[in-house]
Amino acid sequence: MKTLTAYQEVKQKITEDLVRGRYPMGQALPAEKDLAKELDVSIGTLRKAVDELVAEGIVVRRQGRGTYVAEHDAKRLLYYFFHVVRWDADKKTYPRVETASFALSQANKEESLKLGLKEGAPVWRIVTRLYLEDECVMIDHITLDKKRFKNLTRGEFDKREGSIYQLYQKCYGQSVVKTNERLRAGLAGKQMAAWLKLQPDSPVLLIRRVALDIQEKPIEWRISTLNTAHHEYFNELVT
Repeated sequence: MKTLTAYQEVKQKITEDLVRGRYPMGQALPAEKDLAKELDVSIGTLRKAVDELVAEGIVVRRQGRGTYVAEHDAKRLLYYFFHVVRWDADKKTYPRVETASFALSQANKEESLKLGLKEGAPVWRIVTRLYLEDECVMIDHITLDKKRFKNLTRGEFDKREGSIYQLYQKCYGQSVVKTNERLRAGLAGKQMAAWLKLQPDSPVLLIRRVALDIQEKPIEWRISTLNTAHHEYFNELVT
């Protein structure tokens, strides 16, 4: 078994506290000197652990105010989780989202593998249309484990304040901290083509995403179909 370094142990302890809800979203962590004393480590060790949590988008530093548990606001969505822009645009804009369908179903083989469920387990299947400048540019097929989102309704989903990930976090305590995405070329089926104003079998980009929580457990499985006639996938990598 791999031995953790001092800062890795500190990072793990803070992460465990976050999972248990000791520090709710938007709340500040204790001051550095207080947290270092509580964990019986040096300020340097604590800072290295927090640096990694900041890099992973789990907490954010606010100059002159401290370190806070990250919230899913519009700015965070655009920076970390929304990667579609018009080909000639120099920045991303927030999309308008419409719900096309919302249904309770049973996980198929792919959904069960991506969400770590048994095949046939109850899942929510949600289809949304995303608009930029009143043009439908992408269709999202979202699958959620019903156990994680037991009381979710279409009314709650449609009337949410903010992004879908804000809904997960605020109402169900499910915080998306990272995603794994795979891109592939595809063809638009009849319904996708109609929504995206394409001819059937037109080429599209498929974005296959698993959204993960702080323990890297899957929260959401999503397949996005992007019309690339005027829009493209754009992701800024920070090194």
